[in-house]
Amino acid sequence: MHEIIRNVIQSGSYELMDILKKIDTIWLQGALTDEERTELVDLARTRADPENSYAPLQKQIDTLYTNMTEMGKTILSLTGRIAKLEGGSVTPPETEEYPAWVQPTGAHDAYSTGDKMTYTDGKRYICQMDGCVWGPDAYPAGWKLVE
Repeated sequence: MHEIIRNVIQSGSYELMDILKKIDTIWLQGALTDEERTELVDLARTRADPENSYAPLQKQIDTLYTNMTEMGKTILSLTGRIAKLEGGSVTPPETEEYPAWVQPTGAHDAYSTGDKMTYTDGKRYICQMDGCVWGPDAYPAGWKLVE
């Protein structure tokens, strides 16, 4: 079983969270030793490709993201104009320094180097790589814990 999983990981045709769950399931069933599990998890994390995560929806999501970005720019532009016409001003929205973790749905909303977030465990993290679509539990190397 170890060699089969290793071959899948080496092929690069896997989604990280899915393969990690499968490795754990097979390990719990007793088909992998602790050492084999550790080796496979490390290999999967090392060879993980964000493009393989959520790939079937990627084209649709990218198109929606582009359209929504353009709509957002237009709305902000019109909001400023309306406020000026009415004699007011536009107050920029406040942004939280460490916003709550949101699972990316693809490359268009993946975390980038320097992005900050508060994970589901309540701990704060800073992203250490571009294109990160995994949380710190699945891909610890992608995140730095803020003490």
